[in-house]
Amino acid sequence: MDTKFKHNPPRWPDRFLEFYCNPSRLEQIQGDAYELFYLNLEERGLGYARFRFFIHVLSFFRWGNIRRTKPNYQTYNQGAMFKNYFKIGWRNLIKQKGTTFISVFGLSCAVGCCMVAYLFIAQVWFKGMLQPNKNEIYQLTYTADGENGLMTYGAVADPIAELIPEKLDQVKSHTRISVDFPLWIYKNESYYQRSFFVDPAFMDMFIYSMEYGYAGALREPNQVILTHGLSKKFFGDTHPIGQELSLVVNGQEKLYKVGGVLADINDMDMFNFDILVNISTYRTSTIGLPLKDAWNSQLWTFVQVENGTDISQMKSGLAELTAIQNKINPEKPYKSIQLEAFTDLVRHAQQIEHGVVGSLPMAAQILLAAIAIFILVLAISNYINISVLMASRRLKEIGVRKVIGGKKSQLVVQFLSENLMVCFFAILLGCLFAGFIFLPGFNDIASKNLKIDLLRDHYVWMFLGALLLFITIVSGLYPAIYVSSFNPINILKGNQKIGSKSVFTSVLLTFQFTLAIISIVAGVAFVQTNYINANRDWGYDSGDKIIVNVPSAKDYLPLKNKLSALASVNEVSGSQNYVGNWLREEELVFHDEKYEISLLNAEASYPEVLDLKLKEGRMFNPDLISDTQESVLVNQTFLDQLGLDFPIAEKITLDSTDFVVIGVVEDFHTTYFQHAIDPVVIRASQDTTYNYLTLKMNAGQAISSIETVKKIWRETIPRGLFEGKLQTEVFDREVADVRGVSNIILFSAILAVILASLGLFGLVSLNMNSHVKDYCVRKVFGANLGDLSMKLLKRYLIIWGIASVLGGAFSMLIISNFLDSFFAFHSGVGIVPIGLGLLILLLVIAITVSSQIWKILKANPAAILKSE
Repeated sequence: MDTKFKHNPPRWPDRFLEFYCNPSRLEQIQGDAYELFYLNLEERGLGYARFRFFIHVLSFFRWGNIRRTKPNYQTYNQGAMFKNYFKIGWRNLIKQKGTTFISVFGLSCAVGCCMVAYLFIAQVWFKGMLQPNKNEIYQLTYTADGENGLMTYGAVADPIAELIPEKLDQVKSHTRISVDFPLWIYKNESYYQRSFFVDPAFMDMFIYSMEYGYAGALREPNQVILTHGLSKKFFGDTHPIGQELSLVVNGQEKLYKVGGVLADINDMDMFNFDILVNISTYRTSTIGLPLKDAWNSQLWTFVQVENGTDISQMKSGLAELTAIQNKINPEKPYKSIQLEAFTDLVRHAQQIEHGVVGSLPMAAQILLAAIAIFILVLAISNYINISVLMASRRLKEIGVRKVIGGKKSQLVVQFLSENLMVCFFAILLGCLFAGFIFLPGFNDIASKNLKIDLLRDHYVWMFLGALLLFITIVSGLYPAIYVSSFNPINILKGNQKIGSKSVFTSVLLTFQFTLAIISIVAGVAFVQTNYINANRDWGYDSGDKIIVNVPSAKDYLPLKNKLSALASVNEVSGSQNYVGNWLREEELVFHDEKYEISLLNAEASYPEVLDLKLKEGRMFNPDLISDTQESVLVNQTFLDQLGLDFPIAEKITLDSTDFVVIGVVEDFHTTYFQHAIDPVVIRASQDTTYNYLTLKMNAGQAISSIETVKKIWRETIPRGLFEGKLQTEVFDREVADVRGVSNIILFSAILAVILASLGLFGLVSLNMNSHVKDYCVRKVFGANLGDLSMKLLKRYLIIWGIASVLGGAFSMLIISNFLDSFFAFHSGVGIVPIGLGLLILLLVIAITVSSQIWKILKANPAAILKSE
């Protein structure tokens, strides 16, 4: 022992300890360090003792030993309290894995649906908000007198851009944008692509990630920049840089090289384009145009100002530009030119004519938002019901906490804290569902490119934070208040029961079943309507017919003659439009009354080529001059709306010319079944050229002849885009859109049924566990399967009956109105959709309850009663 007094701890570590340690703690810490030093000295020697002393001094170097201020023990206690809450909550979640899965899965599905709806709505209202320079960019707009007073227009005279550096010295960059759909040719294939013709400064003002090449490629007049999608369409996996494309301008080809390819653009971008071209190389350039023509040319014009610039200081410069415009072009006077903030373009879209932002798809936004809210309400209802019943397993914990002084507010905070953890996991899983399942499917249906951009899009974080807070409070507040209100004496005596006959739980379950029925009815009604429309008679024979476009009048006769010579072609006829496309709307006069009708100008042979069905009178006779100059055919709807019968003695007036109705054809669909059949007038026009040719092929040869027709078309019109199709394909786009909506609604119905069944399973399971002793006693006393089934099933059958009445009534009202607004021809909400909805839900209830009854039948009553 004498050894320890011959040696002291190392001096400099000891002084370092005295330097950093709080004086109030120094004596205790230094004493501990000395004691450890002498203990090591005696047992292991001097070298080891000094080394360990140094290590101990470093180990004491903590904030708790350094700080001089008095710690806030209340904050520490609150942190420990919440840590304890989360720990208890985690243990309960792990302990009740089945019900935890049901809760988290349901909320996750709802979060995924909400994320898809949010991203779709955000790409409408937050367009361009991810652009780094958004607060520095403005669009030049002008106000002028319009038909309904002052109007604001988004495109200004092209030459104004040349005056911007002189008149607006606060502007550091500007660009013009001209939008067109010109013809592009690559390897003898033609394409109409949405093209932006811009100044090179466009790529400096608007920031895009480049996949290939560089952003300054537009400084070379013969180079273009493509989007990722267009590059894939043209070149596939071939390296795109340096590839050559041809732009057809006024019938002449101009060669360009690919100088850059943008990375995949998010739908949140303000602009929608396929290709960027230097504006100086296109016909919209005002170079060489007469002065008046140049000022009549209007383009979008954007400017970028220095950060922090006061826009009000630019009013005088804008006034000068207005004065110059009105002096050169007094026929189109501007009231004023102003700057519209880039960040306000979407918000003011409805007030700006010819603006960057077109119509806002309100119907689609409302539909997706309604579906998301629908699923969210269903999931939250599930969660509330299950949370209330899960509390039955924690009654003793609640009672003990209340007895030892726990306040109601503390219990509420505890349960909300635990609920926050559940909802946080639901948010994480919901984002995964959205990113990997929901969004890819929705993008495919809606032809969108929505994605979750957590790195750049701070709006997503705001949405997720708000959603987390919302579902945490809404789903957790009632269970927390309800459970924390129990009397501790009743709990500890075993008199407190939860959820067995809870009115609130029954109401929520009825609400869930009602929503499930409505969703099933909607899905079935849409599927039924799609089936009926897929087999609907179009009013003519669409088979064995090919439609081809005619780009210009000079191509009409050569193309018609060549196609007529094909052996597979039976007959060819021309028309200004074709059935299945837009028909010209005209005003017809009869007995001094005006009527809106759809007019189809075509050759006299067109009705017979299309195989329209004659109802009364006769078809056109091409050999009769009167038929091609003063005769028309009408459909049955025309007669019905005018209240006429055939024959019609009086003439009708079109374009100030009188016509005789020589025949009536049966109603036929000129547009898809979303629209009612319009009154149609077919006129055998005297025109010698038309926009379309309809080929009536020999039976069964239309599909096999389409490539031959395309080859002849391209030989005749080498610098044009072939837009030929089968007559049977004229409604393909509309069918795809309707099928997409139908798939979304059907998915919602399936998800609603899954959530309802999972919620019901959780409720039945928890109820079964809380009444397991009662069921076992009944079984011991000889209760059979029927007795046990009715005991458990009776409550849910009553709820199903109430939900059936409510769901059926609301389905008739809501779904019928929705179908009326979506389709002119639909199946309606009848016995089949409602019957299937009720039957499916009844089967879900029967299967769910049966699975729990089976567990009781297989259970050993003696073992359960013994454990109870």
